[in-house]
Amino acid sequence: MRQTISRSAMLPLLLCSCDGTRDVEPVTVGIGPDQMAWESPSGDLWDIADVMERDGLVWVLTSADPFVHGFRGGIEAVAFGRHGDGPNEVRSALALVDRGAMGEITLWDAAARLYRTFSETGTLVSTWDAGRLGTVRGDIDIVTFGDPLRVATTTAGTVRAEYREAVTRAPDLWTGRLARFDDEGGVEHVVDFMELRGAPREDQSAGSILAPVPLWDVCPDDRIAVLDPIARHVYLAGASWETRDSLAVPWEVRPLTREDRMGYLRGQMEAELQGRQAGPEVQPMLERAEAGSRDQFAPSTPLGIDLRCAAGRVWVQEFDGESPPLGHGRLWWTISMGGQEPGYTRVTLPRGFRPYRISDSRMLGVVTDALGLQRVASIELPSALRSSRNQ
Repeated sequence: MRQTISRSAMLPLLLCSCDGTRDVEPVTVGIGPDQMAWESPSGDLWDIADVMERDGLVWVLTSADPFVHGFRGGIEAVAFGRHGDGPNEVRSALALVDRGAMGEITLWDAAARLYRTFSETGTLVSTWDAGRLGTVRGDIDIVTFGDPLRVATTTAGTVRAEYREAVTRAPDLWTGRLARFDDEGGVEHVVDFMELRGAPREDQSAGSILAPVPLWDVCPDDRIAVLDPIARHVYLAGASWETRDSLAVPWEVRPLTREDRMGYLRGQMEAELQGRQAGPEVQPMLERAEAGSRDQFAPSTPLGIDLRCAAGRVWVQEFDGESPPLGHGRLWWTISMGGQEPGYTRVTLPRGFRPYRISDSRMLGVVTDALGLQRVASIELPSALRSSRNQ
């Protein structure tokens, strides 16, 4: 595939591709818990699937009825939503979608292949076709950090992946094709993940656990950021994939350790126990499982486990072996794209905080405590993590 790189991106690409880039010590920014502001009460939420700010409300999607909550000033103002097949019910709400008129909220009902827009009172306003997805394992979120069910919005519609094969394990995410869906029903395929430079060329049945997978997000200017974790590049696709920009990723991975594998296996066991912590009596069982499954794990930690795109900056979450099972810890990298050359910053977030939405000035995310209870929080970003026009 021919790649045309815009002139403005040539210098960053050349600078990032050289070996010396990896020797530069990155800027490090620490964000402490005192910089968080609570957006929901303590102890009321669990199993949060998505959060979003819209029309002065912080919207939260959970798995239990009522599964839609709206908070204003930290106080719940709205709660509605039931699972089912009735007129105002949803079969499987997986994400909040930033579409609809003022005072409306849209959900992606993946099981019904529909977007459903509700008023703030919970009345169904409209539905429209969400297009095909493919078959995705129901508990895929405990199998891989990759997110085959991600949906993001553009000014003209939505972006998400379609899968030609059933997604049951990490390597299956490479079978996806990323596509733009406009509001009139049109579909434009952006990139086939199997055509990325780092796509696997052979069977990946061995080494599939914690294996690297492509990550993506939509940027505020409607470009799509895609991380190829094997080729070690972030691509920024505009109107077409052929005119993409390219940025090399400078940080390194490390060999996967026994502790990493044990943490994953313990997390899997606790998921089967529905969140209850596994006691010390299971340690011998975990040790036997680890010894017998080493060839099923990837040899190295993944280059990134989540990706978010803000104005002028791509955020990539680093794998953290101390945050099992899938490595969602405190460490993120950012790649700024506002200057003549990209800048790299390593960011440490408060413990337990996981961002769902990142803008140029603000993060919105979820804090999970040791009991699994969750609370929505926001963080105003320091000037070092904002574009110059908003400092």
